[in-house]
Amino acid sequence: MRSLLLVFAINYCVLLSAQDASLVPGIRADLAAARNDTLRADALARLCFNLVNSNPDSSRYYGEQALALATRIGNARAIADAHNNLGWLETQQGHIPEATEHLNIALMGFRRIGNPSYTSIALSNLGWLADKQGDRTGALQRFDEALDQATLATDSASMAVLLYSIGSTYNKMQEYGRARIHLERSLAIEEQLGRPNKQGNCLVAIGNAWRSEEDAAKAMEYYQRAAALFSSTNNHYGSGMVLENSGDLFLENDPKKALPYYQRALAHYDTLHSAADKAYILQRIGMAYSGMKKYAEAEISYTEGLGLASASSSTELVMELHLSLAELAVKQGKSEVAIGHYQRHMALKDSLRSEDSERELMRLRATFETEQAEQENVLLKAENALSHANEAKMKARWTAAAAVSIGLVLLLALLYRNYRQRGRHTQEVERFNTELQGQRDQVQHMNDLLELKILRSQLNPHFIHNCQNSAIAMVKEGRSIEALAYLQGLSKLMRMVLEHSVNDRITVEEEMSFLRLYVKLESLRLPGLQCEVNADRELLDDEAELPALLVQPFVENALWHGLAEKEGPRQLSILFSATEKGVRCTVRDNGLGRRTGTNPSTTLPSTPLREGAEQGHRSLGTELTNERLQLLTHRLQQKGSFVIHDLKDAAGDPAGTEVVIELEG
Repeated sequence: MRSLLLVFAINYCVLLSAQDASLVPGIRADLAAARNDTLRADALARLCFNLVNSNPDSSRYYGEQALALATRIGNARAIADAHNNLGWLETQQGHIPEATEHLNIALMGFRRIGNPSYTSIALSNLGWLADKQGDRTGALQRFDEALDQATLATDSASMAVLLYSIGSTYNKMQEYGRARIHLERSLAIEEQLGRPNKQGNCLVAIGNAWRSEEDAAKAMEYYQRAAALFSSTNNHYGSGMVLENSGDLFLENDPKKALPYYQRALAHYDTLHSAADKAYILQRIGMAYSGMKKYAEAEISYTEGLGLASASSSTELVMELHLSLAELAVKQGKSEVAIGHYQRHMALKDSLRSEDSERELMRLRATFETEQAEQENVLLKAENALSHANEAKMKARWTAAAAVSIGLVLLLALLYRNYRQRGRHTQEVERFNTELQGQRDQVQHMNDLLELKILRSQLNPHFIHNCQNSAIAMVKEGRSIEALAYLQGLSKLMRMVLEHSVNDRITVEEEMSFLRLYVKLESLRLPGLQCEVNADRELLDDEAELPALLVQPFVENALWHGLAEKEGPRQLSILFSATEKGVRCTVRDNGLGRRTGTNPSTTLPSTPLREGAEQGHRSLGTELTNERLQLLTHRLQQKGSFVIHDLKDAAGDPAGTEVVIELEG
């Protein structure tokens, strides 16, 4: 089996990328007709992308032209796109340091733009780069991050491909149970999207996992399902691979039964004119003949395969065919022929080993240089801190010397007066210190209490209980894949709560990601809920910060006290905007409004956001937010408040509620 997992993973990645050299003439026509530099940069980037496999030199030329033009016009998206395509080219060429640099720049650019679909593409390419270096753990981490971004963008096609990539990686790591879970999820999405070829790829990969666990019956079941799909779309490559894998199930124990599968696969590959695939299947045919002790037929197949492999420049396949011919010659008693083929096999193996060693050396060098740069940064920061400390000490000494000089001059004049007032001043100082210490203790107490409350009440225990019930209901209804995805979303939400709870501030983008995931989970229990979470570009570009998880209690209150009992469309909008003094967050819903309360616009720092059916009901999240706003005044030198507006329709009836949170500093 010719590293089946790697072949299918690469095949699927190419399908995701949609690289197609046949599109190049049309793109060149678009380039000639482009009316501005933005369209020209886009056309150049597409040319770079679609020529990566067929003409790498032209791909590099167009990619560099796209990057230069995008940089000149200052188009952030075009710059990131050009770096991403050049990074993919370098990955395919095996240029690891260059690929790493381009893809990291692309990732930073896409993150600044704030489009999760773009970010997902760059993370996926970094995953394949890690896979190319043999770093399976790193590849899984990147694929998982890319899946999170694709989920935020609700991009089902990308989610299916990334789940396939994760499953294929687990197959390579021989963790077949995990592999099947992700591949089954990918298959379910592909079935919803109606893409039979990609469904077939998923089925073959699942069959390979069962085959690796020596369950031939299960493997054949999935292979047959894949064969039917590939046949319906006239996909010769997919049909050939299914037949090839089916033959491998019988090659060792029943080569006669394996031979017809290989011969039918050869017919499919011959239709594609794929020299490498034909060479490989000819090797398998030769192995089947050899197992049947038909050595003459085996030698013909091996020799024909060797010629095709040499023409396709597949060094590894040429090496394997020389070894097969050497083993066949031993069986035929042709010792000199066997020695000749074996020597050529070893020469090619040493060559590949040298290339692998060079790639590993490059990877280790890049890792060392990264660690060295980090150590130098730490040392530089320590030196700067020491320099600032020395400057502060010198300044303090000069200040003390000046104060002493002035004190000596005034000492004689003030000695008598100070003597009389010393007792009174001592008492005042002690009282002031006592008050100051009390304030410090109060602030520390508030901080400790608040951190505990954050961990206990950021997410209502009823919310967690309801989420569990929702997942159980999905499992009972047979929607196991959706239940698993739902629980993974809940797990990610809880992880974000724990991570953010230990920080005083987080970025606006992190708060937005948390709120999107929170509302997405709650929406399963609120049919018809429409939610928008937006922010001013200025806040995202400047990486503006706000207190961690400050907005969630207001959103929870809007969902369950305003929208839960509302009939008809439920709308919720969350907007972060920049002000002259800081950040403003507006949470607006079209719910039932506050049932009591006479002021349409009132600052309520210590009252519930919305009064419930019971008189005197108080919102725990609101009280927590009020305490945090008070703490910010002491600890973060920030001022914060929130204002509630009761929204009315044209007839004066309640039409929802708007909460405006103002943060200064």
